[in-house]
Amino acid sequence: MLAAMTLSIAACGAEVLVVAERSDDPSTATTSPPFQPDVPSTEDPPVTTTETGTVPPTDPATTPPPTAPRVIDREAINFGPNKPPSPYDDFLLATVTDLDVWWTELYPEIYGEAWVPLRGDVYAAYPGRPDDLPGCGTPRTGYPEVQEFVAFYCGTGDFIVYDDGDDGLLAALAENFGAGTIGIVLAHEYGHAIQQRSGVLERRLPTVVSEQQADCFAGAWAARAARGEGGLTFTDADVRSGLIAMLEVRDPVGIDQFTPGGHGSGFDRVGAFQVGFQRGPQRCSELDDDPLPLMPNQFNDSEDFANEGNAPFGYGERELLGFLVNDLNLFWANDAAIDGFEPLTLTPVQAADGVPCTDLEPGFDAGVALCPSTDTVYLNEPAALDLYRQPTFGDFSIGYLIGIAWADDVQTALGSTLDGEARELANDCLTGAWVQTVIPVDFALPEPRDPDRTAVVSPGDLDEAVRTAILIGDVAADDDVLGSSFEKIDAFRRGVIGGLDACDV
Repeated sequence: MLAAMTLSIAACGAEVLVVAERSDDPSTATTSPPFQPDVPSTEDPPVTTTETGTVPPTDPATTPPPTAPRVIDREAINFGPNKPPSPYDDFLLATVTDLDVWWTELYPEIYGEAWVPLRGDVYAAYPGRPDDLPGCGTPRTGYPEVQEFVAFYCGTGDFIVYDDGDDGLLAALAENFGAGTIGIVLAHEYGHAIQQRSGVLERRLPTVVSEQQADCFAGAWAARAARGEGGLTFTDADVRSGLIAMLEVRDPVGIDQFTPGGHGSGFDRVGAFQVGFQRGPQRCSELDDDPLPLMPNQFNDSEDFANEGNAPFGYGERELLGFLVNDLNLFWANDAAIDGFEPLTLTPVQAADGVPCTDLEPGFDAGVALCPSTDTVYLNEPAALDLYRQPTFGDFSIGYLIGIAWADDVQTALGSTLDGEARELANDCLTGAWVQTVIPVDFALPEPRDPDRTAVVSPGDLDEAVRTAILIGDVAADDDVLGSSFEKIDAFRRGVIGGLDACDV
């Protein structure tokens, strides 16, 4: 997060023959000074770089598996002659079976014509598989290519390939978060098969538009599974894993998402998934003509580029906690003009026993807690520094938590009677409404804006907020304490996109 911004963007389209997810580490990506990283060649398949470890892994021993598949077509996946068995083989067979059943029923309702099954197969790729994977514009596809892209749909051959190797990203996701993550990836690739049949891929839209639609279709299918309507049933942990899967395949920070091959930030991809989950496949089918809003993903200036989007940790005027506190106080007191709001003070402490407050609100262990009686927000500095230093969290994980503390005080000033989960979700929305005013919307900060406000989000900041929401959210949707990760992200996004008017307080 930085204090100034200049930005430009260009939209362009590319022919889509292969739609893929890429598994290389974005930390190794090369960059071109001054501000914008290199982008994939337009001759390559559209790709997205991924990163692992966004959220502490769920313990497989305590994560309930999806309900046992009810219907399995043993021919749904082409496993080849010598595939080593994987613990999730039956789950993936049920996933592909259910996707085909679902689209057979659904496609005529949405598009007015019969669903045509894939001409090719869904192929499992692994190191020991013979050279029998079809090519997409080439005679054959080798396993190293599949490992690089994780999974892809080939429009020319009308087939899907996914990486089934033990050392691949999908195997790691399945081990850490459950097989539902691979199911989401396959549902996304089926979304591209829908686009091939409906003519979307012939329109040469920006890649990010077709990717958002495929993410949306994946979310709609996940909702079907969560309702138990198909061949398998998702648990709350599987839905959470779907959010994590979207984060794992975001565009790397600094990439213009309208570049050929762009897929969108984690915030954008999670949002498309949630739209599908909540509003269903009909809304997804409209996204090619009525796309979702996208957040800027390019670096703001040379300082932002040099800091990789992270402001220095500290309390000075140009340091993270200094300008965050200043901006929050100015926004709520002046721009939002909340009657009764008094500026808050941020005080760092090293442990809970250093907090002289009798009415300290929950949240200190996570990093930040409000003391309403003294208008003080206490920062658990060791916990905040730990988040800040983790490459998959960073500076705005702290910004999000601080924003929630300020939002709770704003609710008090507004006379809100909300409590429990409803109050927590309202805090998420209000935090998003503040964030909206520090995003370079249409590449110029919204006006009017207090001239003393200097905070501006950097690429990756909203993804850090989403990761933090997953980290602190309720494990189960019916815990109803802080809100599940899905509910918290949805409320935060509502504020970011709709502003204060979108928050029901």
